[in-house]
Amino acid sequence: MADAPVAARRVQRLGSIFGRFGLASLSSAIVSVSHLLVQIFSIHHLGTSAIGTLAFLLVIIQFGYSLSNALVATPYTIAVNQHEEHDPAAHAFFYPVNLLLCMAQGLVCGAIAWVMATPMAALVFGVTGMLQLVRWFGRSNAYAHHAPARAARSDIAYAATILVGLLVAMRTGATLPSIGGILLLASLAGLLPFGVAYLRDHFALAPVEALRRYRPVWRDQSAWTLVGVLSTEATSNAHSYGVTLLAGPAAFAPIAVGMLFFRPVNVCITALTQLERPRMTRAVARGDHEAAIRSERVFMGALVMLWLATCVLAAVVLYGFPELILKPTLDRGTVATAVLLCALLSLIQCIQTPMSVMTQARRAFRPLAAQSLRSCGVGIVAVAALTLATAPVFSVAGVVLSQLVMMLGIWRLDRQWREARG
Repeated sequence: MADAPVAARRVQRLGSIFGRFGLASLSSAIVSVSHLLVQIFSIHHLGTSAIGTLAFLLVIIQFGYSLSNALVATPYTIAVNQHEEHDPAAHAFFYPVNLLLCMAQGLVCGAIAWVMATPMAALVFGVTGMLQLVRWFGRSNAYAHHAPARAARSDIAYAATILVGLLVAMRTGATLPSIGGILLLASLAGLLPFGVAYLRDHFALAPVEALRRYRPVWRDQSAWTLVGVLSTEATSNAHSYGVTLLAGPAAFAPIAVGMLFFRPVNVCITALTQLERPRMTRAVARGDHEAAIRSERVFMGALVMLWLATCVLAAVVLYGFPELILKPTLDRGTVATAVLLCALLSLIQCIQTPMSVMTQARRAFRPLAAQSLRSCGVGIVAVAALTLATAPVFSVAGVVLSQLVMMLGIWRLDRQWREARG
């Protein structure tokens, strides 16, 4: 009988954890499934080169998410959660800065599509790249203010629009620009839950004034976070850039299929980071280090469980229903190798991310950037050597090595901080 209250508390704790992560995980999983359907659809309706081009553009959009997190989302979240009272006017400058970043992202996506595809693809993906980041900061804003339901509604509207667009494309046919058009419409639909006021806030201040007020944030946080993001991007996606530039988009296609399986994990990592960063920041700010560490452990456990489920799904699809993801031009053995290497990479990221978020919550941006730079050097050398000396698919192993170096470095920082706090 004495064990009954203990068991009840454990069940209650598990229910609390699932409730905490359930909404964010479910909405992020829905977005991931929609992206998965887009890429599966492209595999069956586009040429090999177009498949690689689309996958590369999605990597660039994902990189935009990382830039948004570094330059606006993370500083904004920390700013509004440092104190119990929130003054909207004090943080209004983040919105125009975000708009500048969104426009830059659109230009980059448009330029890449122009070089690798057609002018029409450049126009569509340029606008899509910009709108994707506007929506992304809206999600970050919702999580920063502890309103995950608003972000979930955005995700559901986004994914539902993609599904409808793909159903239409199955009847009308598809090209790279038309798939970009589906993503564009989905981005617009995903903005609806944030309302007109959210969009109007982006024009509340002149860009020059916003940048002037942003300067202290840049000096204290964003500059170091940006160094970390750029080096992490160069590390974690070195295979994407290296293979595409050195061997062409067709050679990147098998790797893109391998990455396809673990895209849901990547999206959930980012979404749950947005959910847990405010919680960790508040815990560290009020000196409740036990709560911060507990949040870190639960976060890591949730990601590892998600990774295990994804591995099972990948094995079932790859060996039970290979026709869903493979076409005659893609070698099954090469794709299986890519899936295995991407699984290792994803596991390391699931373990590393909660420790990295904790390090950011205690504002140790400079040591984190130093760890990222160290792993970046390892990654660039390893990926370049493997791409030139072996089959392009083995370039992912270089990224695995570099991310392992990064994870161990962050673990050391995390361990030192815990020991200093007893």
